[in-house]
Amino acid sequence: MKPLDSIDRRTFIKNSALAGAGLMLATNRAPAAVEQTGRNNAIRVACIGVGTQGHRLLQAAQNVPGTEISVICDLYAGNIARAKELCLNKDVRIVKEWEKVVADPSIDAVIIAVPDFWHAPITVAAANAKKDIYVEKGWCKTLPEAKQMREAVKRNKVVMQLGHHMNSIPQMHKALEIYKSGALGKVPLVRGYIDRTNEHPEWKFYTDYGIQEMPKDASPETIDWKRFVANSPHPDQPFDAERFFTWRRYWDFGTGIAGDLLTHIWDAINMVRGMGIPESAVTQGGKYFWKEDREVPDMWHVLFDYPKQELAVTFNCSFHNKHVGELIQFLGRDMTMECSSEFCRTYIADWKPEAEQRVMQGRRLAAETRKAAEALGIQAPPTAVAPDYVFRPGELKVTSHMQNFFDCVRSRELPRCHVDRAFEEAVALVMSVESYRREAKVKWDPVKEEIV
Repeated sequence: MKPLDSIDRRTFIKNSALAGAGLMLATNRAPAAVEQTGRNNAIRVACIGVGTQGHRLLQAAQNVPGTEISVICDLYAGNIARAKELCLNKDVRIVKEWEKVVADPSIDAVIIAVPDFWHAPITVAAANAKKDIYVEKGWCKTLPEAKQMREAVKRNKVVMQLGHHMNSIPQMHKALEIYKSGALGKVPLVRGYIDRTNEHPEWKFYTDYGIQEMPKDASPETIDWKRFVANSPHPDQPFDAERFFTWRRYWDFGTGIAGDLLTHIWDAINMVRGMGIPESAVTQGGKYFWKEDREVPDMWHVLFDYPKQELAVTFNCSFHNKHVGELIQFLGRDMTMECSSEFCRTYIADWKPEAEQRVMQGRRLAAETRKAAEALGIQAPPTAVAPDYVFRPGELKVTSHMQNFFDCVRSRELPRCHVDRAFEEAVALVMSVESYRREAKVKWDPVKEEIV
């Protein structure tokens, strides 16, 4: 038998998982090696970027049995200090250069939670170093980056999970089940919404979502600004802590609403509908409310068209009013399905005989409401139509997005939001941005894989 250190770690991790699974089936309990997760067969993880989202992913990763956070990498001293305190592995190493992290032969997988403009170079380098990859959305900023990332991931046969957590939410899995059943009938239109509002401008937060004050220690001494901007279109720009922490508001570092919010909804629709890359896209938007604090728009409206599939997908986002909130509507001929990360519900079409009782009940309720309002001398509020089905907690069990990633690291199966889905997401978001910038409709050439 070969000594342990000469066996390929990926093979060893996979075989350990299979052996553990077999023993669990035989004894109906986890073996000691699985329960205690010895360091030899633990998946050794490096967290690259431990800021607002990254420190949450660190906690999610270390809560998955059989993992160990071995390296923390970030450009701000405050983020590193917080992550080190949260890390269960008190021997965790701190490395500021991501290049050294991905080149480290002791690392099995990387979690990339850096600003969008760094996703591509780190993902490509990690794939070439044979590391499995969990990377945050949006996947990248440009189409050439998306092609490079796809090529590197596939050529090196690494597991890659894109961080769209709605792929691992029970409500969305129920939506997929309902859609596949055919109960909705033909679905020519899907609408997606994300509306938000706060007392402060959206995306103006520091180190965490609820913090609106710049860290007092933010300075060139605590932030490696030169490394941060090195991959930006303007690598010589002067130090600006505002841009470092609130990078989502600037074109140099992200793609605005398209990469941060559109991708969440579009990918969730793609998970259910499987429509893939749009044939065309038209985007309209601008800075209509929050104007002085950002370069990117605070309002974004997109129409993705699929004539060959007889389908239109729309997305609407604003930052001044959140009455609608987060919502996806699958508008079928026979049924409407509404879903989000919190609910899944259906409404049988009013024209169908099955809906007659609900329609009559709704009319009676509306009449009673009007009568009561008239007695009080006020205008009757609109009466909400009750759904025919509502998803209930516990109805479906789905493993977390991070658990799914590490399960696939061991099994070498495709994760839920794999590289092909990531490429489709990237093309859709880039088409949306290109349409906005060109002030024109853009189309996808599937043969040349180009946006025209």
